[in-house]
Amino acid sequence: MNKIKKFGIVTGAIVGGLIGGTLSVIGKVTKIKIIDDIGESVIDSTILTGSLAGNIASGTSDVLKGKIKHDEKLTSDGVKDLKDTGEQVVDNFVNNYKLITNSGGDILLGVKNKNLHEIKGGIKSLVKVVSVGILTVGAIKIKDDRKG
Repeated sequence: MNKIKKFGIVTGAIVGGLIGGTLSVIGKVTKIKIIDDIGESVIDSTILTGSLAGNIASGTSDVLKGKIKHDEKLTSDGVKDLKDTGEQVVDNFVNNYKLITNSGGDILLGVKNKNLHEIKGGIKSLVKVVSVGILTVGAIKIKDDRKG
């Protein structure tokens, strides 16, 4: 792993640790699980964002260096990094879209069935997504714990 990728991951971990770590500790101390969950999701999200940013920077750098030096392997490696990162971004988007739509579905079913537990589960998931989205810039990574 090159220095640019490592820098992205480390930066994400530091930012996530400061913001998410603080929230997680508050959640644990106050025994409010949703705050702890949001804190952990902030950590995961900022590490993912840092990793993605590091991969994009590294891939772009490799493509540019490869083109300048006429090094096909370096160019190919850079293109692969960029392609893999693009796939990760799309996967992250799809997973979050599914989480949001499933949570909305839980709320609607809960209302239809007059099931307060189902409504609360859907609302908690949506609150996590919105909270993590506000606290982080970039990718959002949330564990779907509605069913367990």
